[in-house]
Amino acid sequence: MTTDNTAHVGKTARGYRPKIFKDPIDDHLLSMMLSLVNEVWVMRERLDTIEAIAGRKGLVLEEEIEPFEPDSERDEKREAMRQEFLDRIFYLLWEEVEDTERGDTAAAYESFLRRVAAP
Repeated sequence: MTTDNTAHVGKTARGYRPKIFKDPIDDHLLSMMLSLVNEVWVMRERLDTIEAIAGRKGLVLEEEIEPFEPDSERDEKREAMRQEFLDRIFYLLWEEVEDTERGDTAAAYESFLRRVAAP
């Protein structure tokens, strides 16, 4: 019998997040923009890699890309990928909703800091 002594850490940080801007929506928009920038850059790198590999093999993909019609299996896969993408972009908004439901607010965070800092 084996025992798993590995610590399991959640995917995201919990609790109040310090804000950069006065309006929290600006923090969310900045996070979303940076997530989108990262996603676009990764796609551009991958596309460049695919085009380079195809070019080495003498394939001209541009002529096949425009008329391509995905089958239902590919459509389902794309929808799952799209949902994962949106989850990454909007994760801070979802996390804030969960934090608020748990009571992890700015006031609770400030109260915690006062208790910890008290001699």
